[in-house]
Amino acid sequence: MRLEKYIATSGIASRRAVKKSILAGLVTVNGEPIFVPGHPINVETDTIEFEGERVEPLTERIYLMLNKPAGYLTTRSDERGRPTVMNLVADLPESIYPIGRLDLETEGLLLFTNDGDFAYRLLHPSYEIEKTYLAWVKGVPDDGAVQRLRQGITIPSGKTAPAKVKQLKVNRDDASTQFEVVIHEGKKRQVRLMFKAVGHSVVRLKRVGIGNLRLGNLPQGQYRLLTLREVTTLMEL
Repeated sequence: MRLEKYIATSGIASRRAVKKSILAGLVTVNGEPIFVPGHPINVETDTIEFEGERVEPLTERIYLMLNKPAGYLTTRSDERGRPTVMNLVADLPESIYPIGRLDLETEGLLLFTNDGDFAYRLLHPSYEIEKTYLAWVKGVPDDGAVQRLRQGITIPSGKTAPAKVKQLKVNRDDASTQFEVVIHEGKKRQVRLMFKAVGHSVVRLKRVGIGNLRLGNLPQGQYRLLTLREVTTLMEL
């Protein structure tokens, strides 16, 4: 088995994070640091350590969704002591980690797992898994602006792929507009930067769907385990 796949399936970290640690020399096989991803191992006889801790085979796989509130970092820990999403799942095994990221002020659906293959499939851009957001923006973008978002627009990290953008409601009281936005990329702060590029800042952003999975009425700050059918459906996207 390849080294990074074994570590990822042990539930320690996603395959992407494992590759970074390998390149940094933080993974050893039988006491020797490995610097090249893809290194073959014998899971029956080799001793693997990841960042100083021995890697053991995973015995229980966990999959869950959290309704993330604004004000929480999507990271396992923060050197400045700020609240992270791990505080909201503190009663679960430490082996779980968030799949992908939501910005500090972005709310909504965030998945956790200790299954590296599951995380890899949801994160890898080749699978083009759709993410659905509700965005509240200042002002009322005109038809031309909305069409530019649908066709793809240039943001600092490059041009976005075509997106599904639908206006839901205009609030005349505070001059804001609510949109549903569906994208399949994971560029940093993508939805916020897309609307900024057409002159309308996002005042609130909430992810409500990943693939066919929906946040539903899960209370903010709470989590629930995914059903076997939900996990299977996501893996088949």
